[in-house]
Amino acid sequence: MVYKKKIDQDMLVKSAFELLEREGAEALSMRRLATLLDVRASSLYNHFHEKSALLSAVAEKGLFLLAAELERVSALAKSDPRRQIYAMGMTYREWALQHPQLYRLLFTNTPPIEDTSSSSPIAAFAPILTATGKLVGQSQAASATQAVWAFVHGYVLLELTGHLQQCIPVEGFQLGLSCFVQGLGR
Repeated sequence: MVYKKKIDQDMLVKSAFELLEREGAEALSMRRLATLLDVRASSLYNHFHEKSALLSAVAEKGLFLLAAELERVSALAKSDPRRQIYAMGMTYREWALQHPQLYRLLFTNTPPIEDTSSSSPIAAFAPILTATGKLVGQSQAASATQAVWAFVHGYVLLELTGHLQQCIPVEGFQLGLSCFVQGLGR
């Protein structure tokens, strides 16, 4: 078989992202990706030295998408930090439920991205830090942000893994998030 197709990193990340979303991390292999792209598997290693490097690139893209959604809803409620945090929490949950495979990759299968430059995905979560800072003061903003994220992430993970079957998950989440947010800075 003759392969003449040119590929680049962006194409690989996009294809891996789509495969992950459709079929999960277990289905994503370099060989499977090469077959889908109609290239030799060995050519993928010219762009990513191993599968984990490709998964890190997919995770980074996912974080950018999540951060963009959080930034968007944050801007809609900028005048009220409690509404802002609540909206970002609800958006986080909705995004995770719409992208369960990607969410699992981001927060259960890969180490955190440690790049803290202004262009990193982590820097895009600044609206949460800013909003909590308005409620609890800058000295406690990082701790308050971690606490909010721990609640939201924990609840979402319980929901995704089927541990909240005896309640209506969205109602419990809304109640918990509302209580949590109302308690900030009081």
